[in-house]
Amino acid sequence: MNASGEFLISAPPRTLFGLRVCDLGWTATLGLIEGLISLQGNRTTLAFLDARTALRQAIDAGYRDELRRGMLLPSGGRAFGFLMKALLERPVPIRFSVNTFVPALLTFLEKGRRIGIAGEDIDRIEALRDHFVRHAPWHDIVAIAPDQETGQHFDLVIVDAPRFAEERRIGRRLASVRAGLVVMAGAGLSGFIASKPARAAENAGMTSVEPSFA
Repeated sequence: MNASGEFLISAPPRTLFGLRVCDLGWTATLGLIEGLISLQGNRTTLAFLDARTALRQAIDAGYRDELRRGMLLPSGGRAFGFLMKALLERPVPIRFSVNTFVPALLTFLEKGRRIGIAGEDIDRIEALRDHFVRHAPWHDIVAIAPDQETGQHFDLVIVDAPRFAEERRIGRRLASVRAGLVVMAGAGLSGFIASKPARAAENAGMTSVEPSFA
């Protein structure tokens, strides 16, 4: 994971749990990420710092190191927001939810990009692909199946991994994939597949004004 030097210089990043988080507004953050996607040979991993990731990094040193090498966006619900405010002792930074940020990013990217959606549940990633094809049809969006060859280049890869074990396996599988940006979405996109077919369902087992992309 590589974070852009532009981010590190643009503004003093805030620190939460010893991790630096992006302290920019919506437009600046989306613009920065568009720049990261455009960089050739400088892959960046983007993750969301919420209660789930905060707990894991506290007990998993390897995961904490991964977060430190990538780009982090503050996230989490209201309770996590109160915790962040208490730790920072100053106004809470803008928080980005996965289910709002990902569609907003796809809309913000006006130029057509090659986008992969990777996961271990083929029904989930195909449902997500279909949703985002409807949402942003100017992009070339494909599902990356678990057994698929990953030699091709992607501008952006979205990792759908409801469980940490899945996230780690997918991360290893995508290690050699050429991509400008990899977004670790966790289970944050589940709301977009609530109406998926019953077969797939069986298999599956911000405090600020935000863009209203759906």
